[in-house]
Amino acid sequence: MAAANQIHQVAAAEVFGLLRSRAEGLSDREAEERRREVGPNRLQPPSRWRWLQGLIKQFVNFFSVLLDIAALVCFVADAIQPGEGMGLLGWALFGVSVLNALFAFAQEMRAERAMEELRKFLPQGVRVRRGGTEREVPAEDLVPGDVLLVGEGDRIAADARLVETEDLLVNNAPLTGESRSQALKTGPAKGRLIESPNIAFAGCSVLRGNGTAVVFATGHRTELGKIAALSRDVRRPLSPLQRETNRMVRVLTLIAVAMGILFFAYGVASGRSLWVNIVFMLGIIVANVPEGLLPTFTLALSMASLRMAGRQVLVKNLEAVEALGAVHVICTDKTGTLTRNELAIAALLDPVRGEPISDQEALRSLLKAALVASEVRPATANQGSSPGWAGDPMDVALADRYGELFGPPDDIIKETRRHFPFDLAKRREAGVFANNSEVLFAIKGAWESLRPLIGRLQSGVYTAAEADEDALAACDEVVHRLSAGGQRVIAVASRQLDSLPDPKAPEESLEPGLVLNGFLALDDPIRAEVPAAVARCHAAGIRVLLITGDHPDTAESVARDCGILTADASAEERILHGEDLERMRERDLVERLRAGVSVFARTTPEQKMKIVTALKRLGQVVGMTGDGVNDTPALKSADVGIAMGVSGTDVAREAADIVLLDDNFASIVSGVEEGRAVFANMQKFTTYVLASNIPEIVPFLLYVLLPVPLALTVIQILSIDLGTDLLPAIGLGQEPPERDSMQRPPRRLDQRLLSFRLMATSYLFLGLIQAAFSLSLFFLVLHQGGWQWGQELAENAPLYRSATGITLATIILMQVGNVVGRRSLRGSGLDRGLLANRILLLGVATEILFSWAILYFPPVQEILQTGPVDWETYALAWLGIPLIFGIDYGRKWFLRGRTPQFPPPS
Repeated sequence: MAAANQIHQVAAAEVFGLLRSRAEGLSDREAEERRREVGPNRLQPPSRWRWLQGLIKQFVNFFSVLLDIAALVCFVADAIQPGEGMGLLGWALFGVSVLNALFAFAQEMRAERAMEELRKFLPQGVRVRRGGTEREVPAEDLVPGDVLLVGEGDRIAADARLVETEDLLVNNAPLTGESRSQALKTGPAKGRLIESPNIAFAGCSVLRGNGTAVVFATGHRTELGKIAALSRDVRRPLSPLQRETNRMVRVLTLIAVAMGILFFAYGVASGRSLWVNIVFMLGIIVANVPEGLLPTFTLALSMASLRMAGRQVLVKNLEAVEALGAVHVICTDKTGTLTRNELAIAALLDPVRGEPISDQEALRSLLKAALVASEVRPATANQGSSPGWAGDPMDVALADRYGELFGPPDDIIKETRRHFPFDLAKRREAGVFANNSEVLFAIKGAWESLRPLIGRLQSGVYTAAEADEDALAACDEVVHRLSAGGQRVIAVASRQLDSLPDPKAPEESLEPGLVLNGFLALDDPIRAEVPAAVARCHAAGIRVLLITGDHPDTAESVARDCGILTADASAEERILHGEDLERMRERDLVERLRAGVSVFARTTPEQKMKIVTALKRLGQVVGMTGDGVNDTPALKSADVGIAMGVSGTDVAREAADIVLLDDNFASIVSGVEEGRAVFANMQKFTTYVLASNIPEIVPFLLYVLLPVPLALTVIQILSIDLGTDLLPAIGLGQEPPERDSMQRPPRRLDQRLLSFRLMATSYLFLGLIQAAFSLSLFFLVLHQGGWQWGQELAENAPLYRSATGITLATIILMQVGNVVGRRSLRGSGLDRGLLANRILLLGVATEILFSWAILYFPPVQEILQTGPVDWETYALAWLGIPLIFGIDYGRKWFLRGRTPQFPPPS
C-alpha cells in the first residue's frame, strides 16, 4: 500500500485507519479480496529460465569442456580420415559429457525439490485475529491489514506495524546482519523504516515477550523480499567436500592433459604420423580421466542421505553427510535430546519441611500460583501439546495436573491479566491474576533467581514462616537433593496485591516480599539408548559436551547417567557455570576446554556461540545442536548445525545442515557413523576406479616407445570407465560402516580425499599389477599367433583383435579381485559377506559376463573390435582375480598396525 513507507511515523491509534483495518481484524471476505489483489505471502519464485541457466552451467564446467574438446578433435579427425572409428569415439566422448552434465543437473534439481519437500514437512502457521476471533492460518494467507499476533519463538511472516507490545524483544539478524537483540515499542518513530523500533520485519524472530501488529507488506514487498530479489542469483560458496572433489578432478585432468601433450610432442619428434599422434594423445587423456567418478560421488552422498533419513536424520545439505563424520566434538542440549522431553510433575514440595504437600488447599494454592506465572492457551487443531492445552511442556503439565486434582483451570488462565515472559537472564517468569475477590502476583523459576526475593515461607494454608538464613539454607538443601537426583526444580512464589497494578509497572516493582509457595520437582527420563551412544562417541574419539540451562546439580546428574562425566570426574573441574562463562575471556575458556570441562550449566543460548568459537580455536570440528531462535548463530558457526525436528523452531531448522526427526542424541551418533562410512567409501571407490587407469595408460606408452601394437583402443578404455567400472564403484559407495569405524579417532582436517597414499596404492601398486598381468597375456596371444617383434598388425587382423580382447577381459576380471579387496580398508573384504551388497554383487556379475562377451559374443566383438581366444588362455585371465586380491591382502597384512587409516587429530 502507498502508506507503507510512512507507517512507522504515525501513532499506534492511527494505524488501523491507515491500513483500512480494525482491532478485531479483517473479515474472511476482506482477506480473500486482498489476497487476490496482492497475491500470496511468499517470495517471488526464481526466473522460469533458472533451470536452463543451471543446465548450461553443467555443460561449461572444466570437466565437460575437456571432453567436448576431445570429441571435437575426434570429429575433425574422422572428417580427415573417415572409417577409422574416430567418429564413434567422438560421439562416445560427447555422450559422456552430456550424461555427466545431465546427471549433475538432475542432482541439483533434486536438491531444490528436497528443500521444497522440507518446507512442506516443516509448515509455518501464524496466529491472526480475523472477525474478532484468534485463529492460526498458513503464513501464505497473510494480507495487508491482517492483525498479527506474535510471541516468543515465532518467526515473523510479514512486515507489520506494532500496536501493542509486552516486553517484546526481537532478533533482526536476518535483515540487518547484527545478532544483537532489539526491544520494540508502539510509539511513532522518525528516520528510515528499516531502523524503526515499532516495526516487526518478515524473517526476523521473537526472542521474548509478545505483541499485536498490523501487516502492511507481504511477499516480495517486504524488506526481506527486496533483499531476496537482489541476492536470489548469488552463488553459494563451495563446501569443503566440493572444493576437495573439484581439486581431485583438476589434478587428475591436469595429469591427463600434461601426459597427452607430452607424448604427442614425443610422437611428432620421433616422426610418427599426425594421425597416430592424435589417436595416442586422445587415448592418454581418456585413460587418465575417470569419466564416471563424479556421478559416483554424488550417488554415494545421495544414498548415504537416504540411509540417514531411515535413521531419523534429515540431511538438508548433501556435503553435511561427510562433515558429520569428521566431527571431533558434539555439543548437545539436554531436554529432548538426551532426555525424552516428557516432563512429568514428580512431586509438589512444602518449602519448610521439604516433603510432598498433602493438604489439598495448599496444593491448590501452589498450582494456582504456578499457573498464573505460566503461559498456556487452549490447543488448536495444529497444536498437539496436550488434548486441551498448548504452550511450554512444563506449563501444559501444570495445567493438566491442576485439572486432574481440581478440575479445568479455565478461570485461572482466563483471569490472568498480565504475563511477564520468561527472562533468560533472570531465569524466571511471572503473571498477575485478578478477579472480584483477589489480585495475585505470582512468579516461578530457578531457585537461585527467586531466593533473594523471598520474605516468607508458606507451610500449609495459613502458616507462613520468616525467611531467615537458616530457612533459606534448608531450602538450598532441598533443591540440591532433588537436583542431584536428576530432577528439574522450579520454585514458585506469590504475593497478594491490594489492586491491579499499572499496566506499565515493571516486574521488579512487584517482586519484593514474596511468599515461597513451594517447589515443583519435574522428571524428564534419560532416553534408554543415550548412554550407549555416548560410549560409542568416546570410543570413536569424539568428545561430548552437555550445554544446558538447568541447575548444575541436575546437569551433573544427567551427565553422569549418560556417561558424559565418569564416576571419578571432579565436578569442580568438569562443570562450568553460565555466570562464570559470561565473565570468562575466550583464551581462558580455551584453557578450560583443554583441561577437560564437559558440562555447561545455567547457560544461555547466546553463550553457545562463545563455546563454538573456543572449540574452533582448538582446531576442532564442531557439531552443535539447537532448537531455539537464539541457537541460530551457534548452528551457523558450527561446522555441522543440527536442529531438532520435533521441538525446534522454524528459524533453527532453516539455519541447520541436519534436522533430527526424533530429537534423539543416538540419531546423531548414527549420522556420525554414516558420515565416516561415506568418506571411507569415497576413498574405496576412488582407489578402485583409478587402479584401472594404469593398465589403460601403459599400452599407449609402450606403443609410442617400442615397436609393438597398441594393446587397448580408446573405445575399449571407455567400455571400462563408463561400463564395467560404474556398478562396482556405486556398490562400494553403498558399503555399510566398517565394524571398527566408531573405534577410531576422527580423521585429520588436512587428510585429503585424493592423498598421495591413495594415488600410490592405485597407480604404483594395484595399477602396475594389472598392467603387468594383462600385457603378459596380450603378448602371449601375439606370440601364440606367430607375431614377431616390430611387426605391424592391421586393426582388423584377427590376431590383433584377439590380443586386445584378452587384454581388455583380463583388466575387467582383475577389477573383480580389486573391488572385493577395496571393501575393507584393513581386512580382506571377504569377511564382510559376499552377498551383503547386492549392487556390488550385480556389478561383479556384470564384469564377469562382459569379460566373456568381449571374447565370444559377436555383437560385443563388433562394437569393441575384439576377437576370441582359446579357453585355456581365457582361464589364465581368471587367475588375475586371486593374483591381485592375494597380493593386495598381503600388503594390508604387512601395513596393519603400522599406519593408521585415520591419524589422530592434531
